[in-house]
Amino acid sequence: MEYYITQFIAGFIAFDEDLKIANYKLFDDENIVSNNLKIENKELLEEEIELINELSSDDSTIIIETRKRRSQYKELDNYENIIVETPNKGGEHLRNNLESILLEIGFLNDDKENIDDVEENISNLEEPNQEKYSEITKIYEDIASLKVKESSQEEDKLLIQAINTVDDLDESISKLVERIRDWYTIYFPEMDTIGSNETYIKLIAESENREDIIKNHKEHFDIDLDFSTGADIEEYDLIMVKSFAESIYSLQRSRKDLEKYIDTKMEEIAPNLRDLLGPTLGAKLIAHIGSIKRLATYPASTVQIMGAEKAIFRHLKTGERPPKHGLIFQHPSVRGAKWWNRGKVARNLALKITLAVRKDVFSGEYDPKIAEDYLKKVEEIEKENPFPKKTSSRRKSERQMEKDKKSKKYKGNKKNKKNKKRKKRK
Repeated sequence: MEYYITQFIAGFIAFDEDLKIANYKLFDDENIVSNNLKIENKELLEEEIELINELSSDDSTIIIETRKRRSQYKELDNYENIIVETPNKGGEHLRNNLESILLEIGFLNDDKENIDDVEENISNLEEPNQEKYSEITKIYEDIASLKVKESSQEEDKLLIQAINTVDDLDESISKLVERIRDWYTIYFPEMDTIGSNETYIKLIAESENREDIIKNHKEHFDIDLDFSTGADIEEYDLIMVKSFAESIYSLQRSRKDLEKYIDTKMEEIAPNLRDLLGPTLGAKLIAHIGSIKRLATYPASTVQIMGAEKAIFRHLKTGERPPKHGLIFQHPSVRGAKWWNRGKVARNLALKITLAVRKDVFSGEYDPKIAEDYLKKVEEIEKENPFPKKTSSRRKSERQMEKDKKSKKYKGNKKNKKNKKRKKRK
């Protein structure tokens, strides 16, 4: 005997070989929403276990429509007779005859105890029970609300907003510093010799005037400075510039606080990824994908080129060489590697990133060996490849083909220009 078990919003239902209802288990009203979320998280529920146990026997085969793995049922009796098949005949039958089946089991007619005469129940409900349908709608609304709430409560959402804020602050501070340098140079041009933007802004914000800076902060200048050749400005002009500098200085301090916050968050959420990449680059990878859980599902080959989407599309469109790295180029070991080793280093880093992220997501255990093994591997790559290898014949032919294409385009452009000139003369 074959039984087909499937799940719907109110519980689990089993059909026999003739697609007649063999048994069913409904959720308690107060647990419908939470149980549906558990099903989406691929958890095994008591109602499903009870239904399987009641139907299982030595001569019965139970075909379950589910997204769970078959191994999750291995503790049940007659596990060898359980088959996971999605979709199955019972699930298709339920979806094609949903209203009549819900009436038959008493879910839509508030009469779950007296369901002997199904035809009478259906005939008495020529107009659907609007209250029950509104309950179903309310259940789906509650499920959606809980999903949104769970998504909002995920720690990596706060981390993503923080790292995006840092990027925005960097862009804003850069523009504002450029503006105040142009502005303050009129009053104190010698200050332009200070390369550090942070020092430049701090001196203006914390000093009363240029004389105060010359007197108390000479160590920041590379030249002997006793007086300034800048223009004399009114006091209210100086107050305005100083106020502007204080605003920029406040933004710079906010950025430092955000960096500390990101470091703390990364230590909580992804300690292995933080150890391998550092807090900022690790957070950028998570932000680029949208969540750490999604990042954990990507293969190393995809992680390696994340952030280089434009180069990938250009490679697919024009046949140019594919990129070797994306965001991970910001890592010192990749950026500082010799050009002929950069691809190998990037590939190994991507492999370690996938390992670190999966450890963070699925086990939560901190493993310092991940970063240590990666650094050892980088050293091995550098030792084994101290010099670039000779260009292979295949690569030479590829380069020659690229040159030929360019030369053909150039010649074509020349011919077109000549033809246009001839037409104009005529």
